[in-house]
This record gives sequence, structure tokens and C-alpha cells, in this order.
Amino acid sequence: MITSIDRAVLRVMFQWVAIVALLGTPASSLSARRVLVVGGNGRVGGSTAKYLHLLSTSSGESPVELVLGGRSKETFKMSKQRILRQLADDSVKDLPSIEFQELDLDGPAGSLEEALQQCKAKCVVHTAGPFQQREDPALMRAAISCGLPYVDVCDEVALCEAGKKLDAEAKAKGTVAVVAGGIWPGASALMAAEVIAKLRELDAQGSSSGDSSGEMLEGPCEGEKVDLSFFTAGTGNAGATIVSATFLLLCQPALTFVAGKLNEKEPWSEPLEVDFGKGVGVRTVRLLDNPDVYTIQSALKVPTLCSRFATAPGVWNQLFGAMKTLVPPALLRDKALMQALSVFSLPIIRAVDRLVGATNAMRVDASSSSGNRVRFSVTHRDLEQCVGLATAAFALKVVEGSSDATIPPGVYFPAELPTHTRTGILDLVKRDAILWEFEVTQSC
Repeated sequence: MITSIDRAVLRVMFQWVAIVALLGTPASSLSARRVLVVGGNGRVGGSTAKYLHLLSTSSGESPVELVLGGRSKETFKMSKQRILRQLADDSVKDLPSIEFQELDLDGPAGSLEEALQQCKAKCVVHTAGPFQQREDPALMRAAISCGLPYVDVCDEVALCEAGKKLDAEAKAKGTVAVVAGGIWPGASALMAAEVIAKLRELDAQGSSSGDSSGEMLEGPCEGEKVDLSFFTAGTGNAGATIVSATFLLLCQPALTFVAGKLNEKEPWSEPLEVDFGKGVGVRTVRLLDNPDVYTIQSALKVPTLCSRFATAPGVWNQLFGAMKTLVPPALLRDKALMQALSVFSLPIIRAVDRLVGATNAMRVDASSSSGNRVRFSVTHRDLEQCVGLATAAFALKVVEGSSDATIPPGVYFPAELPTHTRTGILDLVKRDAILWEFEVTQSC
């Protein structure tokens, strides 16, 4: 017969078992889910915070703890209200608590590490653009120094290069960092990795006389070529920073590779008609610098590779061409001036966005001399939303891979990530897509 004393003893034993089990729970399901979004007061950062909540709760798990890092608490309050309003509009009942962490990317040495420690972040996501003309990956260095997983949406080649040089430090600290991990650059590079893998598999089968199912070439195919094409209606609702970044890109060469050799070309040149499929149709895209070109070539050694872009309405494309031709490069390179011009133009930009929408479309084409071709096309209704979705997907998968050691420590370009991580991110990015097509055309 169990006495009241026995019951009390059993109750204490169960409590101790619960405590021991809690202490033994992997970090990924407890404190490792506290994410600092630097630049969270902006459109891209706010969208990232929104999707960190949506994706983390979609499988029934507890939501991540959100911290937005920036310089202004007043701006944070407005951004927080916007995020919560969007979640409420999506019929989310359990809205997240969102905290603020004061942080200045250009602050004194040691201040970033201090801010990361102060907010007790377990992962850092950097969305505070524009990244153009920055050369010091200070926030990445601080995150690595603190042993924290890190993801950014960097779209500046020089900064990507500088970040990659921190690989040894990341390995020594046992942490993972991903450079250029948004929608494009970012998910676009994962799309490229998928089409390149398939193209090389097809060419390996064609060059083998026996059964080569699943076989893949170790290097590029003969005559391998990859074209990246992008379209965004208006600014994609992504704000003045996106506009100012585009202005800055008009004064720097478009990085391309031809037969394995670096070839810098005139920006906003070499127009090409590209069919983005249902909802977007055929658009005239032009060369524009995109770090995907650098990171994909570095990771996968694609010999011939370039990236093109178009927007809507057509007058925006004409405006970009006129600015490149008529505005002195010294003015286009003036980061503060271009940001001020973007902010000044915002009322007009917003009005145009309401007329043309915010659709974002990506198409990656790979081909070889054998005649094999692979195409991957993806379209989302809203750039602001899909860049947040993609960035959140990168962050959650990096935290997961860091916690269960399925991603070895180091600094990665997106196309270098393990295959299961790449496909896991793309599965999440597919969530809100209105077009998702993977087409293979095999030579006879």
C-alpha cells in the first residue's frame, strides 16, 4: 500500500527526473533558438523576423526568441508593430515577444561582441544593408569570436571574400557562418547547385558505356554554362535600401566568367530576353553584378557564368540605363547620396509598387556541349516576404546543422553547404512560391 510519504518521495523523484531530462535537452531545442536579427528594423530584417517565427512554429516546436538589433529604439517600436500586424493578418494567434538590442555596426572595437553577449543571442542574422563598399565583416567576426552561428544577406563581392577569410577562425571556434544567404543572392545559388548537379549527372551518364545511374562528373561538363536571371516588380516592397543598392551597382563592373576566366563587363549591358514563366512572362534582363556569380564559381568551378536582372515598370529599366550613362561614377559611388536619393524618392517608389506589385522571379539555366539542359524557375508574389522567408530558412537550418554537427564548422558560400542542408532550405523557400519548376532536357 502506498502511503502519503511514499507519494511525496515519488513526487520528488519525478521532479528530479524532469530536471535531469531538461538539463540534458540539446541546446537546439532550448536557448539555441534565441536569434538576433541585425537590421531587424528594416524591411528585410523585419520580414526575416516574421518568418523565423512562422517557420519555427510550423512543425509544432516552440518559437524562436526574437531580438532585433539596431541603433534606434523608436524605429524598433515601429518595426515591431509592423511584424506583429503582419503575423496577425496571417491569422497567427500566439504572437511572439520581440526584444530590442542597441547595436552599431560602425561602433568602437569590441562593442559588437559586447552587444551579442548582452542580448544572449545564440544565432546572428545580418540584414543591415546596403553592403556595397563595405570591406570589413565586423559582425561576422564578432559572431565567430563569440562562437555563434551566423548568416548574412551580403550582396557585395569584396565583403564575401573578406568573410570567407575567417574560415580558420570559425573552425577553431567550432561554429558555422554562411555568407550571402538571402533569396538572391542565396537561395538562387542553391538553385544553381541543384541544376549543376543534375547537368553533370546527365553528362556522366552520356559519357559512360555502362550503367551509370546516379553517377556524377567530378568537375564541370564540357562547355558547361550557367545563366542566372532575376526579375523584381518595382522594389518588391523591400524599401529604400534595395533601391540605393541597385544605384550603387550601376557604377561597378558586372562580374562574369567566360571559359574559366574572370571577365568584368559593363553593368546594365548585353540585354537578353528571358521567359520567367506564368505570372511574369518574357522580360529583357541586363548584366548586373551579383555575388552569386563569385560564390557559385568559387564553390562549383563553373567555367562560364553570368547574372542578369530586370524590373518593372519598363521606365525603371530605362531610368537605370540613363543613370549609368549620364550620372558621373563618382556620384553613383556616393553611398550616402544614393541612400538619400532613394529615401527622397520613396513616395514615388511606393506609388509605383502599388501599381506593379512586388513579384520576384528567379530562373537558373545550365547547359553543356552535349546538348543537355536543366532549368530551375521560382516565383514568389512579394520580394520583401520571400527574402525574409529565405533568410529565415538559412538561419534555422544553420542553427540545426550547428547543433547536430551535420554542418562541419567553417565559413560557407551557399553552394558549398551539405546537400541535405541545401535541399532543406529550398524546401522551406518553396513554402510561398507561386511557381516552382525544375525542367530537364536530355540530348538524344
